[in-house]
Amino acid sequence: MPIQTVYTLSKDDAEARSWLSFFRRHGYSRLENLIIERVYWLEGDVRVDRLAPLLVNTLYQITSDQTQLHNEQGPIVEIAYRTAVTDPETSSILAGARALGENGLEFARLSRRYQFVGLGPSEAHNAAARFLYNRVVERVREPGEAVTSLRPTGTPDPVTTISLLNLSDEELAALSEARSWYAPLSQLQVIREHERRQGRPHTDAEIEILVQSWSDHCCHTTWKSLGLLKRLMAATERIRHPLVVSAFKDNAGGMEFYEGWVVTIKGETHNFPSSIAPFGGVATKHGGVIRDTLGFGKGAYPIGGTTIMGTMDPGMKEEDVPAGALHPRLILTESIRGTGYYTNPMGIPMMQALYRRHPGYAKCLALGHSIGLIPREHALKDAPRPGDLALLVGGETGRDGIHGATASSTGMSGETLEKESAAVQIGHPITERRFCSAIPLLRDAGCIRAITDLGAGGISCAAGEMGAETGVALDLDAVPLKDKSLTPWEILLSESQERMLVAVPPEKLEEAKTVLRKFEVDFAVIGQFTDRRHLEAAWRGQAVSDLEMDFLWGACPIDPIEKKKPERKLMPLALPEPQSAAEWDDAIRRVLTHYHTADQSAAVSRFDTTVQGRTVIGPLGGVNQRMPTNIAVLAPLRNKPYGVVFTVAFNPFYGDIDPEQMARLMVIEAITKAVVAGCDYREIVLCDNFYTPRVSPEVAWDLTRMVEAIAQLSEEIGVPFISGKDSSSGTFASGGRKIEVPPTLAVAAMGRVPDVSRIVTKEFKRAG
Repeated sequence: MPIQTVYTLSKDDAEARSWLSFFRRHGYSRLENLIIERVYWLEGDVRVDRLAPLLVNTLYQITSDQTQLHNEQGPIVEIAYRTAVTDPETSSILAGARALGENGLEFARLSRRYQFVGLGPSEAHNAAARFLYNRVVERVREPGEAVTSLRPTGTPDPVTTISLLNLSDEELAALSEARSWYAPLSQLQVIREHERRQGRPHTDAEIEILVQSWSDHCCHTTWKSLGLLKRLMAATERIRHPLVVSAFKDNAGGMEFYEGWVVTIKGETHNFPSSIAPFGGVATKHGGVIRDTLGFGKGAYPIGGTTIMGTMDPGMKEEDVPAGALHPRLILTESIRGTGYYTNPMGIPMMQALYRRHPGYAKCLALGHSIGLIPREHALKDAPRPGDLALLVGGETGRDGIHGATASSTGMSGETLEKESAAVQIGHPITERRFCSAIPLLRDAGCIRAITDLGAGGISCAAGEMGAETGVALDLDAVPLKDKSLTPWEILLSESQERMLVAVPPEKLEEAKTVLRKFEVDFAVIGQFTDRRHLEAAWRGQAVSDLEMDFLWGACPIDPIEKKKPERKLMPLALPEPQSAAEWDDAIRRVLTHYHTADQSAAVSRFDTTVQGRTVIGPLGGVNQRMPTNIAVLAPLRNKPYGVVFTVAFNPFYGDIDPEQMARLMVIEAITKAVVAGCDYREIVLCDNFYTPRVSPEVAWDLTRMVEAIAQLSEEIGVPFISGKDSSSGTFASGGRKIEVPPTLAVAAMGRVPDVSRIVTKEFKRAG
């Protein structure tokens, strides 16, 4: 098939200006100008002029069939997706061509050419490699490179077996490190013994499934060892709150709202990916927590979200940044860009946006919440039944995100940026937007028996958890791939974004297909639930996995963790009292200009805060809409006065002084904000997000005291925790020293009010 190219340049390119400023701020001061040329590659018998409305906006773009860049002006770096990978834009271009009647377009790709005016070739390539592409799925196209076909090509490796029987403990540990398993020795020993009992070596896929399912990220081994999850759940159970619909059992927590509706809450951190690739890490932070809402019950609809970031000081000098870490200014600016990139196309209002700093956040905190709405009758899942179909919905499966669960469960060092870049997923919000609209219709039509998102561990974890009580048989040949070179275990483990797994009754399959096609959602039946209680997978006639569910979910060893009270050398704080009006003025200015209290509207105003028309109070208020409101209020039901109140408490410096009291203060602060706004404390529920250093006896002591403190307080006041997440890997190793995050707890409070018109906001209502 013939291949044609279309080159486009923007007359006044805001993106190029933004990148020019960005590069100058990050060490490329000699860069005089940056020009971006977009190239469409079109394969098939097609008239390019007929596709002009799809590819070019003639009001501000210039188009040609030849490049409009001149080599003598500066080096050109062209970025494209690898040949085995499908471009995210491909499906949209093909669909647009069909809509224009150009059915001869067989395939399409997009590349981008960056011309660095004022830089040398090596410096230009260095800048591109640092900031412009992900080497896992993208590459630099060489000048004059021949192109014979645009279709993805690649050859996957076959299924292999890995025997652990004859490996010593030292060899097991070395293998775990080499393959990015990061599994404790006790887990590898259990897998080795299981191989001995079953009389055959495990496949590569089976071991990969086991180590990711048993990772701290998925299995919460730190919390289980310390008994923390049981303690928090027991407190909620003892409260027996009448409004709690679901607590710690689903992808989110649910609370009774009004008139037969339930509101949901979930907070999710994406610390590791956001520390090494902040744009992609933060974007997919939002995508993941939104899918937690979609995966609640039989499918809740997202109605609000947050973004909360903790970094080192963005104003610190370049030479003070720990070796191997990204500059906090880069993490901050890229996180803002990632949030806007993902949440704005999703059409979900930003309720709160907080940016905080602490010298311990070399491995940053990246937290996002999602609030959802669902009818009461659909708030609880059914269990899949043997014969139900496993329907994969959403995006294609690629190499991005592999080993995300295991990498996120370990510490971070200067080598991590290079070694584990594949663990950062790549987000495409339009794909998620489509099935976000489709899922409520599937739910109401009875097409969903159960639903969950594909997060850590990908298909293996979603199918394994959903089929834990029945069993599931997967056909990996049926999984749509955007990377044709994926091996079977990579197909199972990939954490590619924008995917959901749905258990569909067979008689409802055709109706489900009709709904999904209406919203242009891709789907594939990739298996069936069975009565064997095994996680089975096959690929090209080969057995990839045949793991007993009892072993997968019941055999993970929980290593004991020693606890030791840490020594803290605290000095009494003595603040000098201002003695004059000028000193008072200076003190007030220093407080108001502190990073935590300063005007952050430059970031927040880049996020849509009123989409959906439910926003009563958004993240900004005051005369000029630049003051943080500290609360968010939504009116979820049309033409009804009922409101959802959301607040969050997060202060990293309190944890340095007394983690136990910090934890209590965060609970009190979150509840107090909601009560002051007009919410009855008896109609509030809580969501916790912990972030602590990699476990040590001292960290275990602090973490245990923090959980005990909030569990006791929760019971004392009768306000239950219904959802949460822990991350116990906040350690960054650099230059022979460890940088540890402060003991961190962010507490979100969600309440209901009968009349949003009675909400009280915090700004002064009049002078005096």
